Amino acid sequence: MAGIQILVVEDNELQSKLVGFLLEEAGHTVQTARSAEVALEALRSFSADLILMDLQLPGMDGLELTRLLRLDPLLAVTPIIALTAYTDPSDLEKARVAGCTGNIAKPIDTASFARQVGRYLHLARDGKVNAPRDSRDLLAEIRNNFLAEGLEQCRRMLKDINSDPGCASEMIERILHRWAGLAGTLGFPEISEQARKIESLLNLASPAHDEIETAIEIARRRFSTAARNKPKLPSEVIYGLRGLRIGLLNFAEEEAHRIRSVAERLAVDVLLEPVSGGSMEVQTGYDALVINECAGSVPAALRGPDLSVPAIFIRSRSSLQSLYNLSARSYDFLVAPWDAEEVLIRLYRLIAKAAPQSAASDPADPKKIRPRVLIADDDPDIVAIVSATFERLDMDCDIARSGEEALVTVQRRPPDAIILDVNMLDLDGFEVLTRLRRNRVTKRIPVLLLTARGERSDIARGFECGANDYVVKPFKSLDLVKRVDKLISAHRLPQFSRQLILASTIENA
Repeated sequence: MAGIQILVVEDNELQSKLVGFLLEEAGHTVQTARSAEVALEALRSFSADLILMDLQLPGMDGLELTRLLRLDPLLAVTPIIALTAYTDPSDLEKARVAGCTGNIAKPIDTASFARQVGRYLHLARDGKVNAPRDSRDLLAEIRNNFLAEGLEQCRRMLKDINSDPGCASEMIERILHRWAGLAGTLGFPEISEQARKIESLLNLASPAHDEIETAIEIARRRFSTAARNKPKLPSEVIYGLRGLRIGLLNFAEEEAHRIRSVAERLAVDVLLEPVSGGSMEVQTGYDALVINECAGSVPAALRGPDLSVPAIFIRSRSSLQSLYNLSARSYDFLVAPWDAEEVLIRLYRLIAKAAPQSAASDPADPKKIRPRVLIADDDPDIVAIVSATFERLDMDCDIARSGEEALVTVQRRPPDAIILDVNMLDLDGFEVLTRLRRNRVTKRIPVLLLTARGERSDIARGFECGANDYVVKPFKSLDLVKRVDKLISAHRLPQFSRQLILASTIENA
């Protein structure tokens, strides 16, 4: 695609700079605008071939601006691409009705962004507008944005506190709460820990200015170190394996040490334990097994379909044929000689495939009905991480960005389960949950509270309000899927039993 003129309407300075850099690097001419009013002024002298539109703008939002631009005959067919962190079908439909040609999800994928824009330009010319979203590097992009924003937020905090030692604004508290909840999930537990320390200092009756300044400076250094030491493995692998327990069967200590050393070097927080034994009990407590059949014989109980956990078999080429009868979903194999990094990547992929999934809808079996989960959280990064994981595992997601929106969404289309953030700007999660439990239609919907608030009093209050489960950030997406799947299954089976009893009564009447 030859260089074109692109107007980027985006109020986030860091996002605007990143988008502009990627497009200019691809050979395009870029003009930026931080608001609808600035965009309208720019279009008087800038002939845009394509417009990238942030939908959440201050003042006149992106939807209203798009509708206005479509009234201009010169812009009636100009591709307008929505840049949005909210990809719920209802949100995308609003963008389409307003006049958007298509959408690119935030956080953007730096590796494919310029190609996505180019594809939209060509597709718009051909009358096709639904370019697929490439989300392979979703977590990597969220991590990059989080680190860049964190460094800038540290700078602003230090400036604010130095100009006003008594400053402890609500904005700073929200930033610290976000760090505490999101940093660990993205693989930066040291940043989460430091955020909680700063929160504790600010909550003191007489906070010491010097201690707060030092604590924020430590956070800045941790952001800086994390930005410099980017791991080589995909962040999704690092994130997906965190906290799991993997059994290494038939591995010499040197071989096990080699895998552990690579995991430590690449910041993969996974427990890798050499195990011995030939019975089924060896699987107890493990999320997966790696079985080295090149190092000696393996008992029959650990060779095939009877395994209850995902397993990777390491074999020679001559013995691969015996693996053909294994389930592709629960097993994988490597050919010796093996590479430690490849073992970690295969483990992640295998565990992700083996996570609970729902088959196509079948009204005769509640386990085969595709679940629908409502994610109520005002943090777009948390929403992106959670929804991407659930949708990849065949669960539909509705999105609510506030407590009031969550209540409206549940009434309009009751989900099978709700993931509810406690800290939202309007109604907090406890109030939302209390209202849900008072409503006849929504009182039995399973609710999992997902929050950075891990105090015993908060957890107790959550269950008192009617929560079915409580997860403290940081969290593992696959663990969240398992918990929600368990809640949905427990909720559906009694309903299904009642339906069977009623059907049997009618049939026998």
